[in-house]
Amino acid sequence: MLRMALGEALLARCEDLVYTVNQSLVRFMRTDATLPQLLAQIDSAVFNAVYTGTGGTMVVTLDHGRRVRITGAFIHDLADRLLALAYQDLPASPSVRDALFDFSREGSFAAMRELVRRFPMDETDRAYYVQVLTENGQIS
Repeated sequence: MLRMALGEALLARCEDLVYTVNQSLVRFMRTDATLPQLLAQIDSAVFNAVYTGTGGTMVVTLDHGRRVRITGAFIHDLADRLLALAYQDLPASPSVRDALFDFSREGSFAAMRELVRRFPMDETDRAYYVQVLTENGQIS
């Protein structure tokens, strides 16, 4: 996911990024950190790597040659999607549902997608989540 989003060249300059993100995801269930705290940790690691790896320009060259400016919103969305890798395979338990519901209320599109995909909910709630996701370009 990082290579597709940021390009191989940036990851080669920022070798620690993959390790740092992986450690955050692996430690997900072994810490007392909340989902928002883990999101902030991953968000910060990605921002710092992009800033350092681009010399502050925030412009990366993707593997197909296209150059793009990486924005804070892009980094936040990427961090949200990366964090989703840690909880997407957890059992569909009430505690996971509650944690994702709370996280979605803080603006996590990945948590919203997971709720819609895996958990039963009434049609009004489902329609709301689908509308928010669609309006924000998170699903089509």
